[in-house]
Amino acid sequence: IFDPASFYGHHEFDLAIAGMFGGFSRRFWDEYHQVISKAAGWNNRHKLYKLFHNVNHWNHFGSGYRSGTLQIMRDLCL
Repeated sequence: IFDPASFYGHHEFDLAIAGMFGGFSRRFWDEYHQVISKAAGWNNRHKLYKLFHNVNHWNHFGSGYRSGTLQIMRDLCL
């Protein structure tokens, strides 16, 4: 099986898409960060990685992703 969207990247990148589709529980995040601590800048990187997925979905699936994409952009500028 070939995954056309595979890439070698930062381990936090894959976590960002989870929030678009229900996300993970607080317990998951607590356990995850006990094993892999949040490095400096985690919150902004998480937003940036979410932005990628939102732009990608906006491009593929239409304007339903527009407002969320623009909100992430605004949040990153603050």
